[in-house]
Amino acid sequence: GDVASNDTLLPWIGSGFRSLGAASIAANVADAALPFDTRRNGMLLGSGAVGLVLEAAGASTIQRFPSGTPSVSLVASQLSNSAFHGASLDKEHMAQELNRFLQAVESEHGIPRAALAAEGVYYSHETCTQASPTTSCSFTELYMLRSAFGDAGLDTLVLANTKAFTGHAMGVSFEEVIAVEGLKRGLLPPVVNFASHDEHLSPRPLRLSQGGAYPHVKYALRFAAGFGSQIAFTLYMRK
Repeated sequence: GDVASNDTLLPWIGSGFRSLGAASIAANVADAALPFDTRRNGMLLGSGAVGLVLEAAGASTIQRFPSGTPSVSLVASQLSNSAFHGASLDKEHMAQELNRFLQAVESEHGIPRAALAAEGVYYSHETCTQASPTTSCSFTELYMLRSAFGDAGLDTLVLANTKAFTGHAMGVSFEEVIAVEGLKRGLLPPVVNFASHDEHLSPRPLRLSQGGAYPHVKYALRFAAGFGSQIAFTLYMRK
């Protein structure tokens, strides 16, 4: 992905996001990195690189970790395009695609969505963009989740966000590595700087991660979005 926050690209990419009304100009991080909060005022740009090595089950005879160490498997992934808009998200298509993904997970792997809601964490795409009632990133994601899990599922599903720590990188999903390491260690990152519940997202308080130990979390569901209506889902499971 682009190193959007370097000296060369930031004036161009930063100005582009600002012209869209998507970039925060708050003077400090605590006033800018506000996932799911009513005070959302725009995202922070970030950059970096991550990688995961995938290995087929049984492909190696080498004991890589001490016996009994938790391992994590990639259960399923799905990539699609809404053909909707260059920068905005189509909540209806997102909901349709998440339901399709969860149906495939249940039919192919025997994992019902009720188990994901009860024993799972959702790593959001939430970019902290403006807190508009019906078009913000967090609103479209909550609409999608409610369509798939219902209000009861949202009461138990833990919501996590890491862009408040890393910024929004272009073409880099830090959340994938964080999801895998979190499952291995039984830990989740906190949703930082949260102070004010947004009733446009949910009439009831969301179950936002407080950080620290979450030993009951066995699954990590990740949603990512990209320019040009790209949307992707991955599901990880601790063994």
